[in-house]
Amino acid sequence: MKNKSPERFSFSELRSMVGGMKAEHAPVKFIGKELAMLGEGHKALQNILQPDTPYIMEDCRMGYIRKGKIRLTVNLIEREYGEGTFAFIYAGSILQINYMSEDFDLCGMMISNERLNAALGSTLPVWYNGNAPFFTVHPQDEDAAAVMRMFGTVWHLLSMESFPGETLNGLIYAIIHYYGYLKNIESDTETPETSRGKELFNTFIRLVNTYGRRERKLKFYADRMCMTPRYLGTTIKSISGITAKEWIDRAVVTHAKVMLKYSGRQVAEIAYALDFPNVSFFCKYFKHLTGLTPQEYRMK
Repeated sequence: MKNKSPERFSFSELRSMVGGMKAEHAPVKFIGKELAMLGEGHKALQNILQPDTPYIMEDCRMGYIRKGKIRLTVNLIEREYGEGTFAFIYAGSILQINYMSEDFDLCGMMISNERLNAALGSTLPVWYNGNAPFFTVHPQDEDAAAVMRMFGTVWHLLSMESFPGETLNGLIYAIIHYYGYLKNIESDTETPETSRGKELFNTFIRLVNTYGRRERKLKFYADRMCMTPRYLGTTIKSISGITAKEWIDRAVVTHAKVMLKYSGRQVAEIAYALDFPNVSFFCKYFKHLTGLTPQEYRMK
């Protein structure tokens, strides 16, 4: 896939990928540039997203895994998810598919910020404003069935020639808040120590994802979190098993991969954008962490 919009995966790219299919057979249904819904999973995702390639999500995504398994890296963190997982991915998150089982099946929605704000109005969940750019929940059968019915109703609406826009907004509102309800249920089962550690780690990862293009010093993140670099480094290592420096390096390399894959920039321009002193230093840094030179990765 050649992404004509550098570093982003947006409605226009998605529409162009499925545009050749007849509407009644297309796995994705659209409402302009405001909402798209995926009705079936594995084959559609194979055609839309290349494995082992990072994408910046231009709008928020939410959905559930009906069956099978998938291994994702989202905002630097790699995990495997299976049947019954419900996920919310906030706009601006970086996602990479590493593996999908043959029977993988996903139902999901891609919602513009404008549509989301119109649906939510003034009732924004606490986590919506960047407090949880990515989270997953594993609800009990009864709760899972309730959300799946709401997704099914959205799919049915999008199959109709016309329907009230307020109805769709109401369904989006209901799904978003039910996700928040399920998230709170799982949070209530955590111990205070686990919750505090998780919150600190998530804050650090958010900062690294936000500033990792140009900030590679641990002190920058420690200052933002009002703690010493030593304490932050020790805490992140104890929580995740990975050093803070490694997390920062992952962010830099991920941003580099996105720019190498989708932008038309020269390697020297990318080195400058990532605040490296020169292109030689950037190339050595990239190869040390990936085993490939920037040009080799771009041509892979």
